[in-house]
Amino acid sequence: MAAWHYRGPKMHTPLSLLRPVALALGLIPLGLAALPAQDAAAAHPAEPLHAVIDAVFASPWDAAPLAAARAFLVENDTHCADLERTLRAGMTHYPEPPQPRGVLTKNLPLPCDHVDHETKYWIYVPKSYDPAKATPVLLVVHGGSATRDLAFGARAARAGIEPFWVEEAEQRGWLHVAPLTDRGWMWIGNSILFSALSRVQREYHVDPDRVYLTGHSMGGHMTWRSAFQFPDRFAAVSPMSGGYDYVKSKDVTNLLNVPGYTTFGTEEPYQINEFNKIIGGWMKEHRYPWTCQEKPGGHTIFVEEVPKIGQFFADHPRDLYRPSLFVRMGLQPMQFLTADKNEGWGKEHQWNAERPIAASTVHWLRCFPREAEARPEQRAMMISAQNLGANHFELVSENARKVRIYLHPKMVDFGKPVVVMANGEKVFDAKVTPSAATMLELAREFDDRGRIFWAAIDVEIATDRSPGEPFGPKQ
Repeated sequence: MAAWHYRGPKMHTPLSLLRPVALALGLIPLGLAALPAQDAAAAHPAEPLHAVIDAVFASPWDAAPLAAARAFLVENDTHCADLERTLRAGMTHYPEPPQPRGVLTKNLPLPCDHVDHETKYWIYVPKSYDPAKATPVLLVVHGGSATRDLAFGARAARAGIEPFWVEEAEQRGWLHVAPLTDRGWMWIGNSILFSALSRVQREYHVDPDRVYLTGHSMGGHMTWRSAFQFPDRFAAVSPMSGGYDYVKSKDVTNLLNVPGYTTFGTEEPYQINEFNKIIGGWMKEHRYPWTCQEKPGGHTIFVEEVPKIGQFFADHPRDLYRPSLFVRMGLQPMQFLTADKNEGWGKEHQWNAERPIAASTVHWLRCFPREAEARPEQRAMMISAQNLGANHFELVSENARKVRIYLHPKMVDFGKPVVVMANGEKVFDAKVTPSAATMLELAREFDDRGRIFWAAIDVEIATDRSPGEPFGPKQ
């Protein structure tokens, strides 16, 4: 591949030339549309690059804004550094919050992005919220069961937020978002969770590298599963009084990829304390940087732990460029298109085939499913991935045949060749050309302005080698 060279600053297309496109895509508010071009620009200033990127994230499922943005990037020979700055800056303009500050606003409508279901969400906006500043978000998922109605969800959400997290939101200046579910927290639950996050980040200035997740009981189960399936979407997680024997299921190995703080009581039902102690013991043995707190009591949220969890979250922004990953996936779908079923719902949901939830990516590594004829035991992929520095990556992989490695200047020097070794064999050795289109498409796919990588390389792996069990760094 060709080497990459910085070409210097680019001359941007004047906003007046993009005015028809901006109007068609809804980038200029109706109140400004009647103004002369120069007056509209003054009232709502935006560089053309920022305007076309905002259009993409305003309608992430719409192909037209993405096509327009790709054409703009090519026409203007947009540098990756310029696009990264634009993505990280958030929207050109954030309005005043649509919900009042200092109040827990309840029962806001929430259509799911991926499946034919609609629910509600609650939000607490701290009094200090400033649209000009990127703000952390804590997602709080409630307990219950998959057949509880929204009235129960509302009671559970109130019990999990008002006595515990409102004060924390005010002290830290965080947004707290509580989606409600009457479908549990499996795959429809994932759609609810990500739909809530997507909606909130269009109305509020959200820091994509400070999105945190916690939940109690069934919400604790959900928090554990999200840590396994989406470790790069959340900066840190805190499961409370939830979980199963994830050591026996081997899901525990994926926890190397996300920081966590677990709480549970000594008198939990359903063996929750027993399972959590098994998980905690395994993680301690394997040097995982994970906090496990067993507290005297039963199935409850321990109020004295809430400020500690808040501080833990504050201390752990997301790090997409971490040097070590350990991935176990393949037994569950990596791109989910089939909605959950439950006789108690009285409805069979339909999934939107154009809007899958991808569960195939862990930070800078993306896996691809095995071929259809692979035996079930061959579909469980285990990959240890290391960025050893000096543009050198090492993979130890079992059952994976293709992976994608995303790259950023924090990880590699694009002026030099990148070398990838897989199971002792060199599978890639070349310079890599950064691509603004690759960066935009990945961020748009996950609706995540902070998921920023400048390039991607695909490598084929023909052999198998067991990576063994993962261990954290020696203390």
